[in-house]
Amino acid sequence: MKKVGIITFHAAHNYGSMLQTYALQQVVLSMGYDCEIINFRSIAQKEIYMPIFMRGTLYGKCVRFIIQAPYALGILKKYRLFEKFLKEDLILSSKEYNTLKDLENADLNYDYYISGSDQIWNIESWDFSYAYFLPFVKSGKRIAYAPSMGPGLSMNKCRDINIITEFLKKYDAIGMREAAGARYIEGIYKKPVATVLDPTLLLDSNGYDKLISNKPLIKGKYIFIYSPRYNERVYEMAYKLGKKYNQKVILSQGLRTKEEMLKWGRKFKIYAAVGPKEFLNLCKNASIICCDSFHAVVFSILFKKCFFVLDGMKDNRISNLLQITNLQDRSFTSSDDFLTAPLQIDFTDAFNYLKIEKIKSLNWLKNNLSHKE
Repeated sequence: MKKVGIITFHAAHNYGSMLQTYALQQVVLSMGYDCEIINFRSIAQKEIYMPIFMRGTLYGKCVRFIIQAPYALGILKKYRLFEKFLKEDLILSSKEYNTLKDLENADLNYDYYISGSDQIWNIESWDFSYAYFLPFVKSGKRIAYAPSMGPGLSMNKCRDINIITEFLKKYDAIGMREAAGARYIEGIYKKPVATVLDPTLLLDSNGYDKLISNKPLIKGKYIFIYSPRYNERVYEMAYKLGKKYNQKVILSQGLRTKEEMLKWGRKFKIYAAVGPKEFLNLCKNASIICCDSFHAVVFSILFKKCFFVLDGMKDNRISNLLQITNLQDRSFTSSDDFLTAPLQIDFTDAFNYLKIEKIKSLNWLKNNLSHKE
């Protein structure tokens, strides 16, 4: 059986990162290949995703722990839930690699190497590494499936674009997640570059049900808010929607500063013990999802949830998804126009579009895994 090695942000304690890894893994397995996630975890990445009150100086740790004391146990449990998902739901290589040098010295023996999805080609990302361009591969076919350069075309700012160009030339096939990214890479790669769906969209809602407990984490109706990097305007949106529809607002992230705690601590219910499976649970059972996150939009669509995304059309990742699903009207600006938007969404066009794009994406991946050059 042919063996596939996937390298991506699989170990990032980020819901979308781990779930897109899981989805791509499941798709490759379903195609009849042996599949493994190359367990590349840089030291920087490990430090980034440690609980916030376990990072920095002793003084900083103490201050952050005091601020987050009400839900510190939840944050610690959240960390363990991510690590549990990593070990139990992803098929990892037997060895962990912390540097590109480790990968270069490793005795890797895959027939196919896939640079997976997420923002692995965003050179401004905290955990960016040239390893995601597969320079360590000695033999085997190189494929890029749905990498992203982030909200903008980050490579425009890259001083080492010549190095990246040389890496790209060695790929046998490249399919980007966003159309703008595909056009940009095509100009460097000098070969056709496909646009393919994020791996999370290759599974339908049933594909995630086995990860979700039958019991909702939160009883009753609620608005689920997800803003990975704390966008106060998203919080304002969620708060206003909660007031209008008389629903509690659930936040799965800890408030980081005294100011955030004073402003939002009593307005939202903080449920911090949320790993990838719990995130799916909160999305599936919410009555409204309020976000500025690509993957929050993905799961809003898959679970057919009413969602409000702030400035989605200004983010090329989210706007690309909203355009192919004809859901541009679910993107709102900082004005209060979202308060008059309907709660009922007709997902008929969205699923028809996704069905077409899903077939294209699966066929593209299948064809490039079928022919070893």
